[in-house]
Amino acid sequence: MGFRRSVKDILRFEALWKLAILGLINPLFREIYQTYVASVGVSFNQGMLRTFLNLKGGLLFLLLFFGAAALVFYEHCVVIHIAALCRRREDFTLGQVMRRSLWDLGALRGWSLAAGSLYYVLLLPLVRVGYVSTMVPQVTIPEFIFGEMRKSIPGVLGMLAIYAAYYAAYLLLLFTPVCMALGRRRFIPAVRENLRCWKKAGWKSRLAILAILIAWERITTEIARYWRRTPLGNADFDGNFLKYLVYSEAFRKDLLYWFLLALLQTVGMAAFLYYIVSIADRAGAGRSSLRANWSRDAGTLLEIADRRCAALAAGWRRRFRTKRWRAAGAAVCLLLAARLALTCYLPPLVHRPLAIGHRGSYFTVENTFVAILAAADMGADYAEIDVQLTRDGVPVIFHDGDLRRMAGRGESIGELDWAELREIPVADLHFPEADARIASLEEILAALADHPSGMGLLIELKPELWRGEELASAIMELVERYGFGERAMFMSLDYPCLVPIMDRHPEWWVGYCAFSTAGDIDGSVWRYGVDFLAVEELLVTNRLVTQAREQELPVYVWSVYDDEKMLQYLEMGVSGIISDYPDSAARVVAGFRQSHPDLQYQSGR
Repeated sequence: MGFRRSVKDILRFEALWKLAILGLINPLFREIYQTYVASVGVSFNQGMLRTFLNLKGGLLFLLLFFGAAALVFYEHCVVIHIAALCRRREDFTLGQVMRRSLWDLGALRGWSLAAGSLYYVLLLPLVRVGYVSTMVPQVTIPEFIFGEMRKSIPGVLGMLAIYAAYYAAYLLLLFTPVCMALGRRRFIPAVRENLRCWKKAGWKSRLAILAILIAWERITTEIARYWRRTPLGNADFDGNFLKYLVYSEAFRKDLLYWFLLALLQTVGMAAFLYYIVSIADRAGAGRSSLRANWSRDAGTLLEIADRRCAALAAGWRRRFRTKRWRAAGAAVCLLLAARLALTCYLPPLVHRPLAIGHRGSYFTVENTFVAILAAADMGADYAEIDVQLTRDGVPVIFHDGDLRRMAGRGESIGELDWAELREIPVADLHFPEADARIASLEEILAALADHPSGMGLLIELKPELWRGEELASAIMELVERYGFGERAMFMSLDYPCLVPIMDRHPEWWVGYCAFSTAGDIDGSVWRYGVDFLAVEELLVTNRLVTQAREQELPVYVWSVYDDEKMLQYLEMGVSGIISDYPDSAARVVAGFRQSHPDLQYQSGR
């Protein structure tokens, strides 16, 4: 009975808590954050840190960071107390536990706030095993970082070291939330008590804990293997919820999955904490009690606030028993429904979805002549290439800042002349024996000019410092010479280098590339005057895609490796899939076009 009641009460609390977080607290945090970012200007990519490198920005960041930590800690405290009370078969109400858990927030006072915030906001959501929170459901290392690390042996070793470090830290500190909640200990004393729990647990309990965590991880992995789509985040629950339901095929599917996953995670957390609390209880880590040792003034204030809230709720209930208040409530509901109906419209997509090969193709050395032609043979609409400038001003196709990964040399592209650079063999981790060569942009344009596939190029400008305008001019000269402007698109992480292209050729397709942002990307980028957005996967939300569609701005997402995620993003309304696997992207895009013949587009690009 104790375990069943624990699961039941934790499910009730989590339902209420999710409504409070998604409907009230998260929008409030978001509004505070967005108001500040909008006042200083949204920053993208490497420049996003500048937004907070001032006193006001730093204080606001700490306020939101510590506030999020307090909310995560409070949620865990309530769940832990429910598990502890149910295990001891004590009688309680959910309201009593929630009020009592407010007292536990005192465990985050002093230096414990900083250490505890790192633990609750970064480590636990990064591991996502055992402890689940609503305010910060997950922290994800961007796939483009791990994607680049996988391209070299030191990078793979570094990636494994990162995994090992945060899983080891999680396991070592496993009992810390329980010790903080049950004993109201600050973070460092709770860590020491946590170690004592490990020592007193015994080998059977330790092995059982490891088995539970491994089973959780395994089940999570299998679910992710079956449902490979990106889960909904807190940002997807906003004022456009109805619009997403109506227009986003992906949102309707992902919402059902979100409900099922939340239910499964909550039940799993209830079972996990029920067992963990039993071990901590045997180790004397603390006991749950419905009585909180408030100071006299704090207890009095809480009692007054509790009575005022009860009186306010009773007053509103009395009002809505009268016909006048019911009629007023119905009128407000009708006005809100009318407003939602009038604003629930999205224009057609700008163009049909595109399949774009990232750096040509994964099936040979990236960004080389062969890789780009392979993308054409696999049915890609465009091949994405990275263009840099040699010392003597020749645009060449290469991604990295230096030749270390691809050629074992420390020079950058801008430190070598084209005559010297073209003789250097390049290879990568997947094709270490390859004897490929760096290609120039002119060679690629000449090869594709009359290629039967008609594939275009998505040219990413990667300028060295102070050479952005020179790079743009050199690229424009070649594209003009080969008459390739109608089959080319241009983008960059460095917006200023795109301005010469936009000024000289307003008819060309020019976009902005982003992998991170301080603030909503849709809050500022509309003013950049670009024709499309190319964003990293983690930035793709229903909000972004909907806002972009309202501004008639296509969104291309990079770099997508999974077929299911490709389909998900197309169902959300993105206009281009940039992938290392152009054959998969072309197949998924073709299947989507075939299964959605009624979709309307503004142009045929």
